[in-house]
Formats: sequence, structure tokens, C-alpha cells
Amino acid sequence: MFTSVSDSAAAADGGSLALFVERLDGAVETFVIDRSIASRGSASYNKVSSSLRTLSPEDYPAIADALEPLLPETPSIHPLAEFIRTLRAQS
Repeated sequence: MFTSVSDSAAAADGGSLALFVERLDGAVETFVIDRSIASRGSASYNKVSSSLRTLSPEDYPAIADALEPLLPETPSIHPLAEFIRTLRAQS
């Protein structure tokens, strides 16, 4: 499903994180953990979303499983482990 983590970023909204992941088809999928100040206390707080698709409850563990093999080769500056933990918590 994924080949590598190409970049990551922290938003100036109070704590959201973005992870840019290269897919097998060559596209870059951006995952975002919503941790904005505006979302605190709402159902969207700490939820992962994708730039390419709407995620279903079944997608969260599948994405976490697909990202896990990238951990050894991904520089620790990218919050890959945090995304995997958050995705698993949503399953």
C-alpha cells in the first residue's frame, strides 16, 4: 500500500500533525491528526483523515498495519509511530 514517508508537518492550529506518505501507485497521500484548538472537546479531535479518501472504521487498522513496516527506515523526526498509535486507537 505504501512505499515511504516523504515528509511531515505540524500545523499552527494548536497541534494538528500531517504525514505525507508515498503510495505504491505513485500518489502521495496526506494523513492529518486533527488536534486543533477548535476541535478540542469535539468528535473530530484526535481523528485521522486522508487527503485522498474518506476513512471508514475498517480502514484505520489496515492503514496502521501498512505503515508499520516503514518504521525502521523512516527518520525519527517524522511522527510515524504517533500516527500508527492514533490509527490503532480509532479501530
